[in-house]
Amino acid sequence: MSFQLSPTIDKTKVFFISKNDIEARLDVEYYQPYHYQDLNRLEKSPYSLKKLDHICTRIVDGPFGSAIKASDYVEKGIPFIRVAEVTHGEGTIKTDKLIFISEEAHEKIKRSKVVPNDVVIAKTGATMGAASVIPGSIVEANIRGDLGALTVKSNECSPEYVITYINTALGQRLFWRLDSGGTRGRVVIGNLKKYPILVPPKHIQDEIVSKMNAGYSAKKQKEAEAQQLLNSIDDYLLAELGIKLPEQEENTVQSRIFTRRLSELSGGRFDPDYFQEHYRKIQHTVQSGFFDCKAIKEITDLVINGNTPASKDYSDIETDYPIIKVKSYKGAFISLKKVDFTTEKKAKQAKLNDIYVLSAAHQASYVGRFLKFLDVEPTKNASFVGELICIRANNSICNPMYLFSLLNMEIYKVLLNREKTGQTSHIYPSDIKHINIPLPSLEKQTQIANHIVVIRNQAKQLQQQAKTELEQAKKQVEAMILGEA
Repeated sequence: MSFQLSPTIDKTKVFFISKNDIEARLDVEYYQPYHYQDLNRLEKSPYSLKKLDHICTRIVDGPFGSAIKASDYVEKGIPFIRVAEVTHGEGTIKTDKLIFISEEAHEKIKRSKVVPNDVVIAKTGATMGAASVIPGSIVEANIRGDLGALTVKSNECSPEYVITYINTALGQRLFWRLDSGGTRGRVVIGNLKKYPILVPPKHIQDEIVSKMNAGYSAKKQKEAEAQQLLNSIDDYLLAELGIKLPEQEENTVQSRIFTRRLSELSGGRFDPDYFQEHYRKIQHTVQSGFFDCKAIKEITDLVINGNTPASKDYSDIETDYPIIKVKSYKGAFISLKKVDFTTEKKAKQAKLNDIYVLSAAHQASYVGRFLKFLDVEPTKNASFVGELICIRANNSICNPMYLFSLLNMEIYKVLLNREKTGQTSHIYPSDIKHINIPLPSLEKQTQIANHIVVIRNQAKQLQQQAKTELEQAKKQVEAMILGEA
């Protein structure tokens, strides 16, 4: 009996597998043809192909559930490493935001302790497959349940080679194939032990690690140059507008004491922080520059929140009604490739050159400090959610890029964040309309905006070069791992 596919089926999305090749799982992703292409490349390599548990003395995961209680967390103690500390690619542990558990809690779960040169790998969630080495600066630590810990046999591999291998595109595909399924993604320890890894001679491992480290160093250098350019925008604006920032005061009791007249209280605000002296100084310096100021409400066509649809109003498939969300941010701009879709048209529409300000967040310090610019023409019927305030400049008196660049300055982020209210921290359109903006002639604004666009383009070019060169390094490293180079 023969079997034929319907001529209407997309043959690029269909594949067949022999019954003899089916293992103890039936999920389609596991049997995708590209996985077999990867495995075939591994088998053709001149180097030894081993399972991960053959090159490790230990593979364990961290504690789950109630093994760690709220009372076990302390201000200083044993570092408790989370997925957030494991970098995707570079293989370094972030140490700036470590949390700690007590010595007693650490001893209670000591099977999952880690020491320098141990490898930790994320085995659940969106960053699954990210792997890093415990640095010498961490004498001893422990890991959460969504991480695995590996102690590599020194006579087989260096831990740096292991993470370099895992963090390649090939290594990531091999890792994600071990996913046990589910909505969140998860690799259990039993599957992790079966992870296939090529083991070249030690001197080749060292060459591979050195090549990858050089790629990351070059990327960091270019990204630092790009960030330096972006950081220069504030200084350029301050100089062009004649604004001299007030000196930072020492944080003393005396500097935190101030008085205000009743006539100075405005907007129904009585919270002391709102009337702090440093806000007054910022406002004074802005108004003491080269140009007269106007309130945001005087130079815009609108300042409004969007509408957040109900869950049932979102569509799982692409529709004619894209909606810009907080996740649509990409650098300083809105990415229309990172939007959701709704089932029907929304009243408040997005337009080219709109400025979006984050108006609500669980952390008060975030509110008003994330501003993004829509620099491409959105499709018809594009809208935006209620967590974003849209500021739309009046083009006849205000250049949109000039206004965005100004509001994106640190001093204006401070002024925007100042307006937050409520336990969950919100700002509203009415809160920010009164903020004053220096307004040179439209010609001068355009000159400033064009100069800033040049700076941003130069920074973007450096960032793209960094990305391209790193991808090239990764491809070269992968070829070295496979013995193809």
